[in-house]
Amino acid sequence: MKNCEAAKALPLKFVHFCGKNDEFTQKYLREIAKIPVLTFEEEKKLAEKIKNGDLEAKKKLIKANLRLAANIAAKIKNSNMSFADLIQEANIGLIIAVDKYNYKLGYKFSTYATWWIKQAVLKAISEQSGCMKVPVYVQEIVGKYSKMKSKLENELQITLSIKDMAQKMEIDPQKLEEYVNAFQTNYSLDEKFEQNGAKETSLLEIIADENATATAEVEYENLKNSLYEAITCLKERERKVVIFRFGLNNTTKKTLDEIGKMYGITKECVRQTELRAIKRLKDFCINKEIGLYCCQ
Repeated sequence: MKNCEAAKALPLKFVHFCGKNDEFTQKYLREIAKIPVLTFEEEKKLAEKIKNGDLEAKKKLIKANLRLAANIAAKIKNSNMSFADLIQEANIGLIIAVDKYNYKLGYKFSTYATWWIKQAVLKAISEQSGCMKVPVYVQEIVGKYSKMKSKLENELQITLSIKDMAQKMEIDPQKLEEYVNAFQTNYSLDEKFEQNGAKETSLLEIIADENATATAEVEYENLKNSLYEAITCLKERERKVVIFRFGLNNTTKKTLDEIGKMYGITKECVRQTELRAIKRLKDFCINKEIGLYCCQ
């Protein structure tokens, strides 16, 4: 209620932001609304002084057009950035426009500055609103696509495909589809949300892994346990040779030569020990009815 009352003192064009902006933003909007608009002659005089390095003239031209920047920011809707942030980015574009303005071309500063302000805001939205940076020209094409599509569908009472819109906009359909897809909303698998009033959960917890099966995992665990049980039937050296040869118990696989050096025996001796161990494991697997492939 307090925010809405404060908004009554704002210029009419900013009233629809009532309740969304903090007190400081509202105060800022009220202050810039009081700044008088410059005439073209006044802009030219300031531009001449700015060319000669007059910083005060630069500040005056910027200050006189803060309302223009805020107005453009207000027209660019974006749910991921606050209005205050949009105004800030618009002001950056305004400063760039002041540095580049050439009054000798014969048009008012506001006409020239509008493009720079809009570009600065769209660039900020592109860089801050998602995980992927989208070029400004792509944003403009998608914006035009959305407006034209909505208008035509309302008029014709039909649903238009990307191919239909590409034909009307004279753009390659594949390129237009890529541009539109660039603005699809991305969600984190770890993002928390409430499901039917229950405790918070995440997408990671509820999305099924189509490549995984509980049966396969259980079978693997059972097989692994049986294998570790099987190697207990071996003599100590046979057990050590099997563990090192096949990298069991999170060890690194070793060659016959490496194991031989560890025990001070020949490579052939290690190989014979390995063969005896594997034969014992096969016998154990047969007796316990464990799949023979675990002993191959």
